[in-house]
Amino acid sequence: MSAELAHVGRMIRATVLMLGYAADDVERGRWSDAEIRRLGDQLATVAAALRGEGTSPEPLVIDLSEAMR
Repeated sequence: MSAELAHVGRMIRATVLMLGYAADDVERGRWSDAEIRRLGDQLATVAAALRGEGTSPEPLVIDLSEAMR
């Protein structure tokens, strides 16, 4: 398993916990609008990671073996 996939897995677990705790509190009006927006921003970050956006690109490898001949 790559480090990136492990990171995405941890993000998914954190999201599940975060949403579980937030669901009742948001429904009962215990969260401010700003807190709800922050939750939305965090969810957008997870969604982007799941789509492969905003993740570390593959490292650039330059093979100079042909140039050195």
